[in-house]
Amino acid sequence: MSGITGWVDAVRDLRDADLIAGRLTADLAVRGRRGDGSWHGPHAMLAQRTDAAWRGSARPAESRAPDGTLLAVAVCDGYLHDPDALWSALAPGRPAGPDGPSAAELVLHAYLRWGAACPERLAGSFAFAVWDQRTGELLLARDRFGLKPLSYAPTEHGAVFSSDLAALAAHPLVTPEIDADGLCALLSQLRRPGHSALRGVREVPPGHTVRLGPDGERVRRYWALEARPHELDLEQTVRRVRELLDQVVADELRGVEPAVLLSGGLDSSVLTGLAATAAGAPPRAFTVAFGDTAAALLDRPYAQEVARFWQSAHQEVTVRPEQLSDPVTLAAVLAAKDYPSPFGDKNITPFLFSRQVAGQVPVVLSGEAADTVFGSLGGKVDEGHEFTTFPWIERARSWGQDHGMGTALFDRELLRGVDLDGYGDRLFRQARAEVPTLPGDSRVDRLGRQADHLTIHWLLEHAVHHSERLAAAAGLQVRFPFLDHRLVSFLYNVPVAMKWFDGHGKSLLRANAKGLVPESVLSRPKVPYPITYADSYKSALTGRIRALLDDSAAPVRPLVDLAGLRQVAADPALLDRGGWYGRANVEMVLQLDAWLRRLRVRVSV
Repeated sequence: MSGITGWVDAVRDLRDADLIAGRLTADLAVRGRRGDGSWHGPHAMLAQRTDAAWRGSARPAESRAPDGTLLAVAVCDGYLHDPDALWSALAPGRPAGPDGPSAAELVLHAYLRWGAACPERLAGSFAFAVWDQRTGELLLARDRFGLKPLSYAPTEHGAVFSSDLAALAAHPLVTPEIDADGLCALLSQLRRPGHSALRGVREVPPGHTVRLGPDGERVRRYWALEARPHELDLEQTVRRVRELLDQVVADELRGVEPAVLLSGGLDSSVLTGLAATAAGAPPRAFTVAFGDTAAALLDRPYAQEVARFWQSAHQEVTVRPEQLSDPVTLAAVLAAKDYPSPFGDKNITPFLFSRQVAGQVPVVLSGEAADTVFGSLGGKVDEGHEFTTFPWIERARSWGQDHGMGTALFDRELLRGVDLDGYGDRLFRQARAEVPTLPGDSRVDRLGRQADHLTIHWLLEHAVHHSERLAAAAGLQVRFPFLDHRLVSFLYNVPVAMKWFDGHGKSLLRANAKGLVPESVLSRPKVPYPITYADSYKSALTGRIRALLDDSAAPVRPLVDLAGLRQVAADPALLDRGGWYGRANVEMVLQLDAWLRRLRVRVSV
C-alpha cells in the first residue's frame, strides 16, 4: 500500500528540518516501497510513499492560483472508487497524467470543491492530509471504517502525523510513553476512539476528520451507522443484497486485474464467483498452504474445487515452518502492525503469504469481515442473553482467559492495579450507549444491533486492520468488498430472523451463493484460520522465553508473571493449554517486549 506523513509548525521554518523530514518519509517504507515524494514549505511539510498499485505521480498534489500563489497541498494513502469519473467531475477539461490522476490529486480537488466536507463525498479506502496554505490549517481524514491508519501528535506550535506509529514516536517532539490506560489499551486490544496507546498521541477516528490550525483542534464525525426501519420482505432483501454485492465488487475491481485470496470458505468462495461475474473472466486465486504436514488444511479441497468451478488460475503459496521463527520476519511483522497482539503465527503466516502474492499481482480481494457484516460472528443471538462486556472478551473469559486473550502471563497485581477489567468495562458501557436502535426493535434485534455495532467498530482492529497492515508491509494492496459502507449500512438494519432465515449464519450470503460456488461449499462447516502445529515453532517460542528471562533489561519484565514464564519455558506442553490460547499468552508477552524496544517506550504505571 501507500503511506503518508507530515509536520506543521507555526514557528519553525521546516525547510531547515530536512533530516527529520527525511526520516519521517523513510520510515514509511513499511507501507510503500515503490516511490516517494515530498513537499516543503516554510511551516509545513507533507510526504507520501507509494506502492505498485498507485496511479499517477508519487509527488504530493499541489494547487496554485493563476498568479502562482499556492492554495493547498495533499497526500493520500489508499485508493478511491472510479477515479476517472471522479476526476472528470472535479476537474472537467483538465488532463490527468498518462497514468491517470493520483489519489492525492483527487483528494486535493475534492477539498477545493467541498472543503472539509469532502470525505463524505468520497468512496474507497483512504487516509489523507491536506495543508491549506490560505488558512494555515491541516485537515486529516480517514475512511468510514478506518482501514488505513493515521495517527497524529499535537505539538506546542502544530502537529506531526504519520501512517506509521513508530515513525511518529521517533520524532523529537514526541515522547513515546504509556501510562495505565495505555497499558490497558495494549493488553485488552481496545483503544478509546481517537486515542493511541501512547500518551499524547491520537488517532483520527474512522469516519472522522480532524482540523488543526490557528483555532485549535476540531474533530468531526462525517459518517456513522444509523438505525432505520427495514421495509423489504425476505425475497426483496436477498435480491437487494445481491445488487449491493455486485456493485461493491465491481467498484473494487475497476481498473485492476481480478484476483482473490481464496481459502475455500464460504466468504472467499462467493467473492471468487462475484469477481468472475463482475470482471467477465475468472480471477486469479491464491491459497495459503503449509510446508509441514502437522498443519491443519481442512479448507484445501474446497479451495481447489472452487478454482476448478471457475477455471481460475490457482496458486497454492507454501509457508514453511522455519520461516515463522525467522527474527527478520518477526521484526517485519511487528513493524507492519503498529501494535503488539497475541496472534503470533496467525499474523506471521498472512505476511509471508502476502509477500509471495505481491510478486504476482499488486491488488487482491479478501473475504474478511463477512462474518461480522452478515451477523454470524459469535453465533446466533441468544434472546435470553445480555451483553455485559465485548462479546469476544466474554468468550475469552469463558475459555479461562480471565482478563481477555493473551493476558494470563502478566502480573496479576499489576492488572488489578491498572484496573484492566474496569478499563474494559468503561469502554464497553460507552460503546453500548453508542449503538443506534429503533424504539420498535424487538429484544433479539436490539441485541443483534449491539453485536453488529460492537464488532464492526471494535473487533475489526484484530482482524481486517491487521490484515491490511500486514499485506501493505509485504507490498500487497488488499481490498475488502464486504466492508463497504453501503452493504454494511443495509445489513445493519436487516432483522436477525432474516440473517438466520435458513437456520445457519450468513443466510443472506448463502442465498446469493447459488450458482457462484460449488454445492459442497454451501453446506460445508466453517473452520478457523489454520495455525501451524510444527514442533519447531513451539520450540522457538520457548527459546525466546528463556532469552527474555535471561535479559534483566527486558522492558516487559516488570509487567509479567516471571514464575509463570519459567513454568512455560520448562514445560512447552503448556503452550497447548486451552488449545491455541496457551500460545497466545506467550505471544503477547514477546510481542509487547519487542514493541516497547522498537518504539523506545517509557512505561509509567
